[in-house]
Amino acid sequence: MIPSSATSIRALSRFVWLVLAVGIAACGEGAGLAESSGVDEVEVQRGPDMANENQFGPPVVSPLDISSTFGHRWKFSESRFDFHRGIDFFGERGDPILAIGTGTVTGFFPEGSAQYPNGGNTLIVRHDLAQPFQWQSRTIGRIYAVYLHLDSYLVAEDDTVNAGSKIATMGDSGSTTFVHLHFEIRAQTTCSLEFQVANPESSCAENGFDPHVHPYIFIGGENADQITISHQEGSPFRVTFDATRGDLDLNELRTGRGVINFNRRTGIDATSTESLDDFEYGWVTIVPEQFLSTSKTIRYEFEFPAKPDYVELTDIHGHGMRLLFSK
Repeated sequence: MIPSSATSIRALSRFVWLVLAVGIAACGEGAGLAESSGVDEVEVQRGPDMANENQFGPPVVSPLDISSTFGHRWKFSESRFDFHRGIDFFGERGDPILAIGTGTVTGFFPEGSAQYPNGGNTLIVRHDLAQPFQWQSRTIGRIYAVYLHLDSYLVAEDDTVNAGSKIATMGDSGSTTFVHLHFEIRAQTTCSLEFQVANPESSCAENGFDPHVHPYIFIGGENADQITISHQEGSPFRVTFDATRGDLDLNELRTGRGVINFNRRTGIDATSTESLDDFEYGWVTIVPEQFLSTSKTIRYEFEFPAKPDYVELTDIHGHGMRLLFSK
């Protein structure tokens, strides 16, 4: 596909936007507002999606070895769309799995457990936050680090762990086709919104939100901020987001017709796995391209039945860009 135009934004101290154009090199540094091919381009700084000041370490020795990031993806092993509520770190069987910080081991779920039927050997560590914060109309005072597809456990229930301590080894237990760690951060509760809806009498049902959030918010992650946003006229009207492997943190699509927020599930029905994995939202369809351990870039296409007035795309830090389209 050749885009009809592409957009760029000036380089900031930690926010660099790459440029694409049709046959030419577009725009150099500017004042933050540019115009190209009927598109106004405006830098956006909304602030972080979660006001978290608690920082933890990575769960693996090689945190850049990622085969799936958080959010919308094409699940290669099953040839379908899948809303991925964690990060997949690939490696070798027996690679050490690390505690991300001081915490308490709260759960072991062996392969085939009712709680994590597809997750293989699963381990959960609770981390109480030194600095609680408000999110989803709740005080978030703890997070749970959830480790799936493990080969073996190196700790026992109720053990206290510290950042960097070896707690398990990487494997391929459960429903998976390769050795990796599926790693999740769940805020305040381990109960998914689907479980809360199906079990309203449960104590965790009072939370009322899907707790899985992008792990980068707590463990950090590469944030090169080198992306390209382009658009193609037609029906559907397409906006394409391309990013480097150092930018696996896209979080929000905002237009005059609606908002899709990956972390908060704004605009997304998270009450069932089936609805969560349906990427057709009426006013937009999100089409992620396949991303693998060998991929150098990640791409999302946003298909609109009608041309929007603007499209805004931001990451988990609130950094982003708004494209204003002329009629």
